[in-house]
Amino acid sequence: MNVRTLLLVCLFNFVLSAGLYAQNLFQEKIEICSKEQFCMDCGTPKATVDSFTLSGIADRINYRYNLRGGSGTITFQVLVDAAGNSCVLSHDDASHSPLTNDLMVALNTCIWKPARVDGKPVNASVNVVFTIAYGKITGRMLRMDLAELTVPDSAVVYNKLYQYHNPSLSSYSISVLTKYNSPLPDNVSQVSLMDKTDTLWYATAKGMIKYDGKFFYPINGYNSPFALTPDVSAIAMDKDNNKWLYANRNVYMYGNKGWQMFDPAQFGISKPYNIITTATGELFLPNSKGLLILRNGKFRLIDNQAILDLPSNNVHYAYYDTKGRLWIGTDKGSIMLDKKQKVKSFNGTRTPLDNVCITNVTEDEKGNLYFSMDACKKPAGDNDEEGLAVMSADGKWAHYNDKNSGMPANHINSMLYDKFEHVLWMGTDKSGLVRFDLKNGWENYHNNNSTIPGRDVYQVMQDSKGTIYAATANGLLKIVKK
Repeated sequence: MNVRTLLLVCLFNFVLSAGLYAQNLFQEKIEICSKEQFCMDCGTPKATVDSFTLSGIADRINYRYNLRGGSGTITFQVLVDAAGNSCVLSHDDASHSPLTNDLMVALNTCIWKPARVDGKPVNASVNVVFTIAYGKITGRMLRMDLAELTVPDSAVVYNKLYQYHNPSLSSYSISVLTKYNSPLPDNVSQVSLMDKTDTLWYATAKGMIKYDGKFFYPINGYNSPFALTPDVSAIAMDKDNNKWLYANRNVYMYGNKGWQMFDPAQFGISKPYNIITTATGELFLPNSKGLLILRNGKFRLIDNQAILDLPSNNVHYAYYDTKGRLWIGTDKGSIMLDKKQKVKSFNGTRTPLDNVCITNVTEDEKGNLYFSMDACKKPAGDNDEEGLAVMSADGKWAHYNDKNSGMPANHINSMLYDKFEHVLWMGTDKSGLVRFDLKNGWENYHNNNSTIPGRDVYQVMQDSKGTIYAATANGLLKIVKK
C-alpha cells in the first residue's frame, strides 16, 4: 500500500469509524491484538495514559538498564479499546531489542483511559514515544495532527505542452518517513542537510532530529543549547564537517568540541537569510546589509561601498564555483567577481541572469553551472524569467522554463547534481520533483503520478551511496536506485 492510499484509509477510518480496519503505522507490526475496527487518535477526550504511569515505566527501565551513552527514540502505536484494555499494534525498532519488548509489556499492562466520541467510549490507537538521552529514558504521548491526514492538494503542472513519460521512475524504490511511521518531529521540513558521515539533519518547526539511515537521534535540551524547540531557518556544513545553523535568532556551530553560539549582532547584522559554506573554508551569511564572509574567525562585509556594481545590499545568495568566481544574488540583480576581482553585472545583458536574483548554484564534473532564480520584479502568476539557467564550461548560456522545455514550473526551491547518475534533481513548489538528464530529458514525479506524498519539495540531498533524500511538506522522501 502506498503512502497516498494509507492516508486516505486513515482519514476514512477517522471520519466513518465503521466497517473498515485502521492501519498499523510503524514498520514493526505486532499480530497479537484483536482485529476490531478502531480510529486513530480520535475522540474528545482522546485515549490516554496518566503521565505518572509513563514516568513509572521510565523509572523501572532506568533501574533495569544501563543507558549511559545511548540516545534515540522508540515510538509505539497502542490500541486502547472501549474498555480501557491496551495492546501494542506496531513500533519502529527494527532491532527488536529487549528494551523495546519490556516497554511493550509495560504499555500492554498499564491502566488506560479510552477515547470517547459523542460521549461513548470507542476503540482508538494512540502513539507513545520514549526518548533516550543522557543516560535516561523518558516517555510521552505523541498526538496526531488529523489535519495532516487529509490528502495533499493535487500537483499543479504549469507546463501544458510537454508530455511526461517518466521512464526512470520504475528504476527507483521510493519510501516516505513521516512523524506517524518514524520518530520525525514533524512532517514539514524546509531546512535539512546531509553531512559527510551520511547523517541527515532534519529541522522542523517542532524540533530537529538526526537520521543515519537506520536510527534517529533527537536534538533537544539534553544534548544541545536549545532549551526550547529550535526554530531553524538555515543550516550548512563546512569543509571540516562542522554544522552551522541559524536558529532562535542566533548562529550556532556544532563540531568536535560541541556547540558554540554567536549573536549575529557581533557581526554587525541582525540575521542572515541563509548560511552557505565553501570548499575553501569561508562561511557566507547573506543579509540585508550585504554579504558577510567569515574566515578563520575574522569577518568582512561586502556591500555596494566595497563593490560599486553590487545592485543592492540586500543579498540573498552567494556561491564560489570551482574556478574561483564569486556569484552574488541580490533583490535587484546578480553579479559575478572573477579571480582578478573584475565584476560582471548581468542586468541589461542577454543572459538568463538579467534582472533576476540567483537563489542556488550547483555544478557538474564538466564545469557546467546550474542556476535557480527569483525574478526581481514579481508579477502575479507564473514568471517565465525564472526557471533553470545553465552556463556551460565554455561560457554559453541556456534558459529552461515551463514554456520552452520540460520544466513543470518556473520556481525552484532547491537543486542537486547527482554525481552517480549525472542528472539534475530540482524541488519545486506545487509541482513535485524534477529529474533532468541534461540532454533535454525531463521527468516529473509528484503525488498524482507516483508514491511521492505531496507536491511541495523544499530540499534535495544525496548521501555517499547515491541515495536521494528530499524534505517535503508531507514527510521525508527517500529514493534508492534499484
